[in-house]
Amino acid sequence: MTIAGKLKSIPFRDVPVDVLRGLAITIMVGANLIPYLLISPAPFWLRLISSIAAPLFIFLSGMMVALSCRIKRHTFSYFLVRGGFVVVIAVLLDLLANGIIPFMSVDVLYLIGFSLPVAFLFLSLSLRARMAVFASILVATPLLQGIFGYSPLPLNMPISALLGGAAFPPLPAIISHWFIDGWFPLIPWLGIALLGAQAGTFRWQGDTIVSFANRKLILLAGGILVMGAIFWFFVPGPLLTRLGYVELFYPPTVEFLFFITGVIFCLFVAADLLPVTKAIFDPIRAMGECSLAIYILHIIIIELFIEPLQIKVPLGFFLADYLIFLFGMILFAYLIRRIRNRVRSPSFIIRVLIGG
Repeated sequence: MTIAGKLKSIPFRDVPVDVLRGLAITIMVGANLIPYLLISPAPFWLRLISSIAAPLFIFLSGMMVALSCRIKRHTFSYFLVRGGFVVVIAVLLDLLANGIIPFMSVDVLYLIGFSLPVAFLFLSLSLRARMAVFASILVATPLLQGIFGYSPLPLNMPISALLGGAAFPPLPAIISHWFIDGWFPLIPWLGIALLGAQAGTFRWQGDTIVSFANRKLILLAGGILVMGAIFWFFVPGPLLTRLGYVELFYPPTVEFLFFITGVIFCLFVAADLLPVTKAIFDPIRAMGECSLAIYILHIIIIELFIEPLQIKVPLGFFLADYLIFLFGMILFAYLIRRIRNRVRSPSFIIRVLIGG
């Protein structure tokens, strides 16, 4: 089953994918506001919804590798440069917005930047080899967490502390953050990006967009969701809250990964069934078209303007503040869309930042 639309024009937009990317950044804005604005504890439903954003964002970043390979025939060097640029953005946010030493906490942009060239190499493998990679990540996740442990608080060393003479964290702790217990360690989050790349090879075939809303995929997505929810219910893991961040994937357990995979595929089914081209979805779609720019802007605002206020509010006021903040992000997204439509030959950096 295919969605009406061909992949003949470049640049090309897959509207349901843009809407899902917009949904991811919409949730992420709220999730990243919680530590700085909401009085603890956050209700479970809010923690659950907040836990969708990052996995969906990571999955979609992997999908884009498959699309770029198919439509624009980009090579490994392109993804190496693009991934490196994303890492540079992560470094600048750490230095200028967060005021911390980079390359320690392994936030989501570090993971995505690293995953782009890896996803390209992954797609060059045979299907059997790809399945072996997935199986290895699933096996390694509980083994590494069990053997080396999972730190409840990741390293976030302020630059001021280092300049003041504090000792630099030991290298093994930093390596552990990259692979096991950082904010988004390669094991297992790289597997979600690679799963997205694999899904992209199904989504975009030839000159068509293949819909996820067919009977077999609906049953598969629903089955993964139900089984994942059951497994996760009986083996939920610690469900740690890290520095006020309330997502339920600290640590990311295999049971959670099955559950969130089902959620992601069900969201794709819903996006392919809903009339996402209608105007009501356009604000979310607009943010999805420039999700990286929205991510950068909202982190800067939170870290430089909201966090210093040291104000915490009840849930009702938090939701109202979040909607106001989100409205500002939507206005920014429409401004970016207008700029993108007027720039005929944007540079590589501009394309990465504002989409297109």
